[in-house]
Amino acid sequence: MINRIYLLMFIFCLPFLLSAETVLLYTISEADVVDEEQFDDLIESAVMNEFFDAGHIVFNVSVAGADPEMGLDHYKEPASMQMAKAGGAAFLLEVSLVYTDINGRNLPGYAEFRFIEVISGDTIKEGFVNLDNKWIDEGDLEDGVTAMGLSVASYALTFL
Repeated sequence: MINRIYLLMFIFCLPFLLSAETVLLYTISEADVVDEEQFDDLIESAVMNEFFDAGHIVFNVSVAGADPEMGLDHYKEPASMQMAKAGGAAFLLEVSLVYTDINGRNLPGYAEFRFIEVISGDTIKEGFVNLDNKWIDEGDLEDGVTAMGLSVASYALTFL
């Protein structure tokens, strides 16, 4: 009988031991060519996989071109924050891919990011990650862009 009580208490308390945060990945990209959009997908996949593997709930929104402004004129809240609130996210990870001319090709030179707590609107961490020249020299741009995404995710995950 006592074992059964302990088992029921354990099962009841199990959900409290799990701590998964909900994160919105909001990606802004200058990409306007199909080949370049592939790089956007690579960085998003890398970030989302890292958050998922760490046990968090993550969903994404991608915006090509300039970040759209939404909201009422007297209440200009960024579109990313509105979407995070509407989706019930506790955190918002904004990633902006900046394309540069590298060897005559328009490639993501670096990714700027901001990790924001949605309720307070406070920025927890911000920074940027460069595309390492090693990947350019080896011609393995897909792995380089994926590594950028992994770096962004690891920076953000240290604060969860």
